[in-house]
Amino acid sequence: MLPLYSAMAVLLFTALAEWLHARRVGAVGRLAFGPASQARAWTRVVPWLRPLAFAAFAWGLAVMIELHMAEQDGQKPSAKEPTRLIFVADLSPSMKLKDAGAEGKLTRQERIRESVEGVLMRVGGDLRFGVVGFYTDARAVVMEARDPELVRNVFNGLPVQLLMRGGKTDLGTAINQALKEVAALPEGSARLLIYSDGDTIPLQPVSARPKSVKQVLVLGVGNPHKGLFIDGHQSRQDPEALGAIARALGGTYHDINEKHLSTEALGDLVRKSPLPKSGLDLEQWALLAMLLGSLFLAFIPVALQYLGTDWRAQDALEGARR
Repeated sequence: MLPLYSAMAVLLFTALAEWLHARRVGAVGRLAFGPASQARAWTRVVPWLRPLAFAAFAWGLAVMIELHMAEQDGQKPSAKEPTRLIFVADLSPSMKLKDAGAEGKLTRQERIRESVEGVLMRVGGDLRFGVVGFYTDARAVVMEARDPELVRNVFNGLPVQLLMRGGKTDLGTAINQALKEVAALPEGSARLLIYSDGDTIPLQPVSARPKSVKQVLVLGVGNPHKGLFIDGHQSRQDPEALGAIARALGGTYHDINEKHLSTEALGDLVRKSPLPKSGLDLEQWALLAMLLGSLFLAFIPVALQYLGTDWRAQDALEGARR
């Protein structure tokens, strides 16, 4: 309401000033405008328009000040703990099998990269990103990153699996190790997205979800119906193993082999884009009011000087001398 009150105050004061000015001009009308004692007819609207121009400029200025102050307040660091979005990705050899995607022509690893990109394109806000890779054990690759490009770099072929000992995938043990990597984070600040095909030796018991983790999404890749041969066995997405991990962690399991993770599953992580606007927003109206008000106030004195009256005292004086 401050811009409106400011505009009304300016309008009242300038209207009072115009009234006083009109009284004084009327007292010296013959001196100012010659025998007619008045200016041209169009000038009669000036005392009405000039207060409106001042009020419009004052309103626009007050709106811009309020918007600037609100923007500055929004940039102040919040006391609320930022959310950590942690991607926990399976890096085992089975992830190189090609049976993922809508047409089954992507490797499981490529499908994970597509899904990660789909998530990064939709999330926003005060986020910190992390990536934990697992195979026979787990390693934190990136933690507390502000730039999502660091996450993209990890999933763009960074050979993290070379840091781990070889062997068969022990999904339960690897998940437990990944949980230890995030256990020290502030309580309720982490969201885990666990990507895997569920191809593992018999699943070891999964530890309880640490207090630092608020939400767990277990995301399955690979064809869940038809397996591919690797290391002496048929490898396929195992919904039972992945579902068991999700239940143990109090999370949910989603098959993303062909479709992206739904926006609803991401919840409050999703960045809400404003609806397209058909007209001017408040800031644009304020700038327009300031522009029109200032232009009128700048040009009206010139117009009054040269077009306000037919009387030219200098011309009359020179004519009398002749």
